[in-house]
Amino acid sequence: MTSVLLWCVLLGVALLYGAAVRSTAGITVAVAAGLVAAATVVAAVRGWPPEASAGVALSAGGVGAVVWAFGRAHRRRRTRREALAAHRAARARAGEAVADAVRLRMAAELHDTAAHRLTGIAVAAASALHVADPALRESALRHAGEAAGLARAELAGARAAAPGLAAIDTLVEDWAVPGGVRYRRTAAAASPEIAAAAYRVVREALTNAARYATGARLEIAVLAGPGRLTVEVSDTGGEGKHGDLGTGHGLSGLATTVASCGGTLTAGPDTGGWTVRAAFPAPIGPVPIGPAPAGPAPAGPAPAGPAPLRGAWWRGRRAWDAALAGLAVALTIGASLLPGGTPAPRDFLVLGPLFVLHALPLWWRVRRPGWSLAAMLSIYPVAMAGWTPTPAGDLFLWAWWVELAQLYAFGAHHPRRKGVLAIVAVGLVGGLALALGPGISGNRTAVWAVLAAAVALLSAPAWAAGVLVGGARARRRAAETAERDLLRGRLADVARGERERIAEGLRGTAVRHADAVVAAAGKGDLQAVLDAARAGIDTLRRLLDELRRPAGADGPPPTLAGLEVLAARRQAGVRHVGDFGGLAPELEVGVFRAVEELGGERITVSYLPEGVLVEGTAARRARRRLHALADGYGGALATGGRDDVRVWLPR
Repeated sequence: MTSVLLWCVLLGVALLYGAAVRSTAGITVAVAAGLVAAATVVAAVRGWPPEASAGVALSAGGVGAVVWAFGRAHRRRRTRREALAAHRAARARAGEAVADAVRLRMAAELHDTAAHRLTGIAVAAASALHVADPALRESALRHAGEAAGLARAELAGARAAAPGLAAIDTLVEDWAVPGGVRYRRTAAAASPEIAAAAYRVVREALTNAARYATGARLEIAVLAGPGRLTVEVSDTGGEGKHGDLGTGHGLSGLATTVASCGGTLTAGPDTGGWTVRAAFPAPIGPVPIGPAPAGPAPAGPAPAGPAPLRGAWWRGRRAWDAALAGLAVALTIGASLLPGGTPAPRDFLVLGPLFVLHALPLWWRVRRPGWSLAAMLSIYPVAMAGWTPTPAGDLFLWAWWVELAQLYAFGAHHPRRKGVLAIVAVGLVGGLALALGPGISGNRTAVWAVLAAAVALLSAPAWAAGVLVGGARARRRAAETAERDLLRGRLADVARGERERIAEGLRGTAVRHADAVVAAAGKGDLQAVLDAARAGIDTLRRLLDELRRPAGADGPPPTLAGLEVLAARRQAGVRHVGDFGGLAPELEVGVFRAVEELGGERITVSYLPEGVLVEGTAARRARRRLHALADGYGGALATGGRDDVRVWLPR
């Protein structure tokens, strides 16, 4: 019978460990609860008294908690190893992803600057050619020379400061259309990223109106609301005289830009004309933008993450501390309730609270090690005073392993000086508890000194094991940091080289067309201005098509640079909030895979001190995969209405 019970226990342990390694935390908890319930039912069926059945439940729960924690730790390590392997395997393609990201950024820059200016030149020149007004022709020539000069500077790589909302005023004032413009702005300020996106919305809408609604009257509004900023550009409809001047991808790229700021964009026919409307959840006031390594730029300080996600401690590393505390309670209270070990009710009323007081501090063994150890050792003076039926020495020998677990935490997570002091404290208290035992005779002070030294000597290996593990962990992290810094340096060189290659090669042709516009404007030849502007737009169209063509044939690698390429290919706006500097490679892979599963146009990635929060929308099947992904990292998944999801990946 004993062998059958042993095999049943081993089978239950194997089942629980396998579930913890391969299933999510919720499923594993259900398996553990089922096994504890089964053990309790078996004890009751065998006729054990209620207190013995309670002891079985506690003991099974404590052992199950430790097995569960071991399995969860193995699951997190396996997830980390697989993510690191994927990151290392992708490093050969990381340069391609960075090059693609640079090309996509430069395509957006060229579309927003040079293409916009050359379109304005072509529209103004074409309009002036059809009238005999010398003033209008002179204004068109002057505008062509000035705009082409600015386009040339932008093509050569000169960068202006990020436009604020006031820059929209200048943009509208300089944009002359036959139908006229009605403009109003009530928003005083916005964050730099939102102000730049609002500026781009107005500029793209003006350019499109010039191409497809010649002669239309425009209404432009930049309005502030409670925590919102709205940009709306409407036209009354007109002739599409310059539809061939477009470079493509304008509105789709604009939608991505707006979505990356957390906003929404709508564009379509409206009462005979066309309306472009962008709504931003705008925090009014400046938001600093941090420096960017190879990858997307952060968009400001990280907001506080949702407490329910970060509060799921039982999914992550802190679950191990809770499991140790549960095991300590099980081995003390639970074992004492089993047949043959049940104490008298009066004795249990004293020993029970002491056992709990001794076990619970393991929950704080890493975060508050000094207080945790002090709480553990505080139970022995109670026994030394004779207030417990069990001698202090016996109590210490029975529960000594709890102090050893605390000493291991000292060695693995804290300075060595604190660990040495902790060993001395355990030796002194444990030696005194043993020296005051009923079987000790002679000079108890000398016995105390000898026993204290023996306890300290026997406790030191637990601390030393923690030191070795902590040192190995620190060396591994240092090596990974050095490897990550080396890779980022190499990728920064790739990005710089790609930008220089485009600037010196492909973009040179467009620069020559801008120079041709300046030269034609200087000669007063409007037809030559129009021809040069059209040729420049055609060149830019071909250049933008080439820049948007991915260099790598395969999908983007699971890195932050690859994430930018992935978002651009899917025309999704990914907003990066906070500083992602120092993000571990395995977390880069996790963030990439989370975004890969998300749908919709708006995705937000918030980099917080405790981890990364990814927000978006996902279908039911994708939510199951995201749940497994988050659980493997020790994180969590929260769902909301309309397929909204939040994925929490702790550091």
